[in-house]
Amino acid sequence: MEFSGNVYYNGKLRRGTLKIDENIEFIDKIGNKNYGTLIPMPVNAHTHVGDSFINEEPRGTLPDIVGPGGLKHRFLDNADQDVVINYMSHTNGFMENSGILSYFDFRENGINGINELKKSKKRFVRPLIFARPYKNDNISTIINSSDGIGISSISDMDYDDIYNLSIETHKKNKIFALHFSENLREDINKIIDLKPDLLIHGIEANNIDLEQIHEKQIDIAITPRSNIFYGKRPDYNKFLKYNINLMLGTDNVFVTEPDIFSEMDFLYRYQRFFDYISPVDILKMVIDNPYNFMEKHNINIKKRYLFFKNELLNEYQIVTKRHYFKSVNIL
Repeated sequence: MEFSGNVYYNGKLRRGTLKIDENIEFIDKIGNKNYGTLIPMPVNAHTHVGDSFINEEPRGTLPDIVGPGGLKHRFLDNADQDVVINYMSHTNGFMENSGILSYFDFRENGINGINELKKSKKRFVRPLIFARPYKNDNISTIINSSDGIGISSISDMDYDDIYNLSIETHKKNKIFALHFSENLREDINKIIDLKPDLLIHGIEANNIDLEQIHEKQIDIAITPRSNIFYGKRPDYNKFLKYNINLMLGTDNVFVTEPDIFSEMDFLYRYQRFFDYISPVDILKMVIDNPYNFMEKHNINIKKRYLFFKNELLNEYQIVTKRHYFKSVNIL
């Protein structure tokens, strides 16, 4: 198949033609077939799809809603498994219809949470499952059954237990991820000692923290719409100033719908008169950076594309007006 016009290739939109067969080849010429704009399907780099079924208004502070013993966990502890799976399936369909190729999910409830997500219906979207211990689950089983471990916070578990989890996860060449400095700043030395592959949030991290994260080349996923819901108003450009590999996610589904295009649009508008982040950089957060992260960790997912027929879109239009233009999913 060939697509001509504006083609997103190697980190930016280029005028030319992309040939998609067993190999992908970019040609610096315009052809006469399938004219428009072609981009790889983006990735949602942070979700909690297990809470999709919760329909109660999440009132209160961040700890009240998603902390240990908070609203989310009270619902999860008493949820009917079939209901959870049904809503996970609905969320998968929503993301597929929104043009999302993959999502990185922090999976609660141990092996049961892993199995629920694996049983959920999906056509092509590929969840990366970052699980966590629950009650008396076997840790090796959890690690073997997932893409890695995703810890809520070093404040929510015994640190020695988290440290041992990190060791076991890396022994099996799986990904170790955790939330950090979301509500309050946490000890960066304890974070670094865990050798994380992926950090979530970091909105309360200071310049010293970010310098260390940059030196260790640790990836970070941010969730601006979720943060604003909880009254957090950080400057996300601070991560880019330290050349940190930044990705974009949507966080808890019962708080924020998992539409990565809406997340891009929000981030652009939020930063526009604050500390400007360009549409070019925002697109990298959902395409290049998560694709590179997956490649680095040997996670192979077949690429799919979004094609905007007869529309020559630029980065600004893709980030802020994607829902205005019709697109076609391409194998």
